Amino acid sequence: MRLNPGRNRFEEYPPGGLELEADVCVIGSGAGGASAACALAEAGLTVVLVEEGRNWQPGQFEPTASWAFKHLYAGRGTRATRGNCVIPLAGGRGVGGSTLINSAICFRTPEPVLADWRQNHGCEHFDAAWMETCFDRIWKTIGVTVNPPQFQRENNRIFKQGADALGLKGQWMARSAPGCTGCGTCNQGCPTGGKLTVDRSFLQLALDTGRVGVYGDCRVEGVETVGDRVVAVTGRTIEPQHYAASGTFRVKAGKFVVCGGAIGSPRFLMANGLAAGPVGQNLRIHPTAYALGRFEREIVPWHGVTQGYYVDLWDRGFLLQTFSMPPDQYYLSIPFGGDDGLTVMRELRHYASGGVVVHDQDSVGHVGPSELVYWMGDEDKRRLLAGVREVARVYFAAGATQVIAGVHGVPILHSPADIDRLVVDDVAAVELGLYASHPMGTCRMGVDPETSVVDPAGRVWGWSNLHVADASMFPTSLGVNPQVTVMAMGLTVGREMARSG
Repeated sequence: MRLNPGRNRFEEYPPGGLELEADVCVIGSGAGGASAACALAEAGLTVVLVEEGRNWQPGQFEPTASWAFKHLYAGRGTRATRGNCVIPLAGGRGVGGSTLINSAICFRTPEPVLADWRQNHGCEHFDAAWMETCFDRIWKTIGVTVNPPQFQRENNRIFKQGADALGLKGQWMARSAPGCTGCGTCNQGCPTGGKLTVDRSFLQLALDTGRVGVYGDCRVEGVETVGDRVVAVTGRTIEPQHYAASGTFRVKAGKFVVCGGAIGSPRFLMANGLAAGPVGQNLRIHPTAYALGRFEREIVPWHGVTQGYYVDLWDRGFLLQTFSMPPDQYYLSIPFGGDDGLTVMRELRHYASGGVVVHDQDSVGHVGPSELVYWMGDEDKRRLLAGVREVARVYFAAGATQVIAGVHGVPILHSPADIDRLVVDDVAAVELGLYASHPMGTCRMGVDPETSVVDPAGRVWGWSNLHVADASMFPTSLGVNPQVTVMAMGLTVGREMARSG
């Protein structure tokens, strides 16, 4: 059949398997896939979008980490890089991709980054005027706003207090969560619908055209090719309760766009022999480290906007950002155990949490068929530690009685004088309490097939009708939270695919 417009689920699929056909097949429904599907459908093309995860409604989300890891996270929350340190690397799974579990943070692509992409990587499609058009549309479509202070609550307000006392350049986060009430469960799926994930924004606009069929619970595994063209993709439908392969599907289309993110897209291309060049190389992830500040009054860090305030230290290669998570996740993150760890947990309501996000500079990584490798460079480690020290200073300036630096082996800090004395650069990367959720760069854009995987329009070198539209396209590290830039990638690639006939 051509396609069944609307949202389709495993329970509705015929036992004999799915046979679908459309002008375009989009593989993956995150920020890139949803925006690309929107651009293509609005240009008059029919689109089949296939996604390994489920179609969800906000009321189905349960506010526990265990439920979210099982249903909404790639690798059920266990995905991590290895190298000279171990870094959990989160990603979403479901219609909406990582926007289901992110904190809705919105930054426009920094102009110095775009200028570098245009001048040094040939990415002329991303000129300033077009990108402004994209950003304006994205802002409106996903409802970007700054949430009121009453929903920020103490974890964010105390950080602002300390940043103001130090004269730091801080701001409330712009977020795609116009209906946020500060329940603190963004990373387990927004149960109220206050966060405008792409399945409820760009993808809904695409569905409204009547030319798009979204097929959840469909894992793409293979391709059929003729000459320099992909003619079909094939795979298995996934029974959602036990995540077991069940039936089959096949999608025939005139054009294909891969939107599996910086982990899924290179793995798909490699598994099917669809890309040469540095596919899977150039992995960047924006590694993060943290500090916790203890206050006499209650903060209750898991209440309020999950990430609501930041300090711009981009000229030093990093941002400071507040964050929060459920109490069980704090326990797993504390850099010491025993009685000290239990004491922190008993007093957790009095702690605030903030971290540093690094603009990768000298770290290197790659994605393989089954491995994720990331070697942190000395400069990135130095900047992470500099950021941890800045977070500690912010908390002491706000009145903290002590600060826990997220570095193993560092004792509790009791005054600002302890910061530079105890949080030193001469520690191994493996001693840092690290986390990341912004993989990018593994199918990088460029003008040379030897050094890039896709051309400046997102077309995979060597194939006339195969494109990529996600964070894997980024030629370099972005330096800020990427969802807005990924949406701009999707809109741009979708526009260029529609123009090419």
